[in-house]
Amino acid sequence: MGFKNNTIEYGFGQMGSILICTYTNAVTARDVNNSVFKDRNAVFVAIQFVEDTVFDTAGLVSEDDTIYINSSAGSTGIDADGGSSTDSVTFPKGLTIYGRWTSVQLDSGKAIAYIGY
Repeated sequence: MGFKNNTIEYGFGQMGSILICTYTNAVTARDVNNSVFKDRNAVFVAIQFVEDTVFDTAGLVSEDDTIYINSSAGSTGIDADGGSSTDSVTFPKGLTIYGRWTSVQLDSGKAIAYIGY
């Protein structure tokens, strides 16, 4: 038996998941931290779309607006046009996006948000 290192599991969403529906209020990583992972810095590391989905205005809040897609138009510093707001984009069923988000709220559709650190 060897030492088990959970770094990979923590980074790839193997700490659990949450089904988010249109009628759900914003799901925040802070809520997950307070109720499940006491004193840890959980974030959502992947979002898989169960139905065609649109985020609510300000519905996708990233941990770092300069490198992860989010609801703030012009916030990403890694693409030529400065990024577009996600609230006008339909993410198709079956797509998975990866990043680090602290809050997710949908305008339409359903998604699974995977928890990591």
